[in-house]
Amino acid sequence: MTALNTSRIGVFQLLVAASLVTNVVRAGLSNEPIKVFILAGQSNMEGKGLPEHLVTYKKDPLIVDSYEVLRNGNEWAVRDDVWITYPSKAMGEKHGPLTVGYGTKGENSIGPEFGFGHTMGEALEGPVLIIKVAWGGKSIGVDFRPPSAGFPQQEVIEEMLAKAQRKMPETTVEDIKARHGHYYRELLRHIDESLAAYHKQFPELKGAPFELAGFVWHQGFNDKVNSRMKASQYEEYTILLIDFIKDIRRDLGSPNLPFVIGELSTGGIPSRGDFQQAQKNAAKPREFEGNVAFVLTAEFYDIEAQKLYEKQYWKGTDEQKALWQTVGNDRPYHYLGSGKTYYLKGKAFAEAMLKMIGE
Repeated sequence: MTALNTSRIGVFQLLVAASLVTNVVRAGLSNEPIKVFILAGQSNMEGKGLPEHLVTYKKDPLIVDSYEVLRNGNEWAVRDDVWITYPSKAMGEKHGPLTVGYGTKGENSIGPEFGFGHTMGEALEGPVLIIKVAWGGKSIGVDFRPPSAGFPQQEVIEEMLAKAQRKMPETTVEDIKARHGHYYRELLRHIDESLAAYHKQFPELKGAPFELAGFVWHQGFNDKVNSRMKASQYEEYTILLIDFIKDIRRDLGSPNLPFVIGELSTGGIPSRGDFQQAQKNAAKPREFEGNVAFVLTAEFYDIEAQKLYEKQYWKGTDEQKALWQTVGNDRPYHYLGSGKTYYLKGKAFAEAMLKMIGE
């Protein structure tokens, strides 16, 4: 373990200790520790869905039983038992009680956190804090590369350097190496900052200790379309994701932290293939049995929205555009921006997590 990682664990343990001490001083304010869940990944964890699509599908068999929980009269419900913090490039740092608005399509958009948070809030007795950290267009091969994976082979570094220098001749080998794992380190930094600040951001939680309860990972598009990954049948992704899970657990001081891998399924069931198998394989090591879950999501892809997209309703007549906007707002690689899909994915992630934590 490097000095950097040793320092990180020390910071995390200090945060836990400080939280517990605060609880002793303010005894009686909370009998339940805050269960903290980290949601991380790239653009499809950021979220491109619109909640209005859930109105369209409110009688869908997968939604009807939970729809009323999402609403408060004519407004979207604001939970009083689930909180979220999300540092977003598009929206700026946001925090507050869980409701709509934590996606990247404006103040009224959603990502997986919406279904995840509502499901957790309904299932758990105590308070829930979601720390969402996601950036679009990031790979595990470079951006989220886990420390234990080291650097790629020298020829890969040289290839990246040559490509970068065509745009920026001053780029150095050190610059290329610094890109590897940059967003892994940023992820940890944001987790630390959120855990240090939650009692100030959320006065309702002041005095309550926290318990790191689970990690959800929804990422993979950039790695899937990377030709070098494809040449090796995505075996490298499996290896890197296994390293990522182990490193995250080590750096957060939680060796058996429940971990959900959300299937990349842009395109729905027809898109399921070798890459999805590579994701699934990352959950297979014996040491991950019972504490790592691979969650299918392709079944939630909106086929009806896909049909309208293929007919180009999104740039058709006003009537066609209006119909399109009831189900979608983006490209297939963002699940068509379907609020239905993003909600159901988050719900599925939560249900898998609840099984692992025994709730």
